[in-house]
Amino acid sequence: MRVPARSFFLSTFLLSYATAVQLDLVGLKREPGLRSLYRRDDSGVFGNGSLALQNFGDLLYSCNVTLGGKDFPVIIDTGSVDLWVLGDVPETNNLSLPLTLPFGKGAAEGFINTVQMEFNGFTIPDQAYMNAIAVQDIAFTGIIGLGPSSASPIRAMLNDSSGDPALDRIFRQNMSTPNTLTFLLSRNATLEGPLVDQFFSQLTIGTVVPGFEAIQDSPKLPALLDQFGPSTQHWTTLLDPNGIIGPDGQQISTTTSIPNPTDGTPDQLHVVLDSGFSVPQLPAYVADAIYGRIPGAEFIEDGSTLHPELAGFVNFWRIPCEYEVNVSFVFAGQEYPVSPLDLNADTQLPDINAKRICIAFFQQIADNIAGNPEFGALDMILGMGFLRNTYSLFNFGDFVDGSPDNVADPYIQLLSTVDKAKMHREFVVARLGGKDTTGSQPALLPSIQKPAVTPQTSGGSATSGNSGLDTGVGSVAASFNAVCRTSRRGSVNRRLKC
Repeated sequence: MRVPARSFFLSTFLLSYATAVQLDLVGLKREPGLRSLYRRDDSGVFGNGSLALQNFGDLLYSCNVTLGGKDFPVIIDTGSVDLWVLGDVPETNNLSLPLTLPFGKGAAEGFINTVQMEFNGFTIPDQAYMNAIAVQDIAFTGIIGLGPSSASPIRAMLNDSSGDPALDRIFRQNMSTPNTLTFLLSRNATLEGPLVDQFFSQLTIGTVVPGFEAIQDSPKLPALLDQFGPSTQHWTTLLDPNGIIGPDGQQISTTTSIPNPTDGTPDQLHVVLDSGFSVPQLPAYVADAIYGRIPGAEFIEDGSTLHPELAGFVNFWRIPCEYEVNVSFVFAGQEYPVSPLDLNADTQLPDINAKRICIAFFQQIADNIAGNPEFGALDMILGMGFLRNTYSLFNFGDFVDGSPDNVADPYIQLLSTVDKAKMHREFVVARLGGKDTTGSQPALLPSIQKPAVTPQTSGGSATSGNSGLDTGVGSVAASFNAVCRTSRRGSVNRRLKC
């Protein structure tokens, strides 16, 4: 993955959504007949029942929602629940209930409102949302939460179903519509192109993207109930025992950090699938196993020693840009490979010796998050760096508020969208100028080359770890961690890094 330095590290990365260019189709290959199949109307809805997503540098994916007849761009986020937008919403009803959604750096604050909402062809009367009147140090103007409703601050404040998030309302009002959400995330060919093959970024409700029907035959991964309570509920499932295949083709031994887990075995990691996290978060020992044996790899405790733009970015691996890394994750016996371009991020920044800086895009989770009840029962977070390699389906089942007892349990299905031979060829073109020298790249070292470091924690400071906790433009954490959030539930601030 190439990260354009000026647009990525500076404020120009997160474009003004009012003038943003929509990146529906990326790459070079278009099959005959796709033009009519994927033609969009003015609201961004494809004729096949799916909604166009905008791809911002492979770090953010957004779509439009219509509130009171006016379109608002929002980031799609399976890691949060509620809808909030900044701006004037026509015909909105202010309930005069103040709400603040704090983030690691800054916050969005406003009032709970209701308004008629249109989303992906569905009309929802009196949808509850937060109309933000002010944001501080936040580079985006709205989020649509697509997670389980039990974690909704708005529903908690309204204390009845009138506060349910949009997807719950859609599923209850359209009983013949399957309780499913799917999305397909594109890769931006302008960053590491040309790509061998590509597709449109799309989101669907109650249906699947044409051509990807095979996802319905994928294993149904259980969507776990969070053992620490509904306020920390996420889209969480179990990795297979030792279910990560490292660069050497061998399984990485894994152990959950969750005390007394109610699901799975001790060697199964609890994985949150979160489209609001740009940078996947792994246990430190897993990140070390992936990157620490690469010849020339260097563990960086302070990014500012490499480049001023990396100030505040700590405890990450720097790796050679031309080194191909291959990793797969295994769920229910199915292998899901990750493109080498998603494992090795090109910052396009030079170090003091004018050598280009590439870094691990899968990074270590803060030590005080994994296994911490205040954040939920999780070991790792697979964000867009992983999800871009799959087509993802989330069946809400009885996660929907007010579901009858006979509704089935929720589940997740994943369909791999990458081909190992193709993604290898893409890496060769992007990083090696089209000449395949990977056969002669140095072998992995026999042991991990990592110095002793201070444990990484998440505490609201940009120097406490790559917990992001900083969504302001102009910082590396803001750009990598494009949708970092702090959800206030009760009296506890639950900060998640991304």
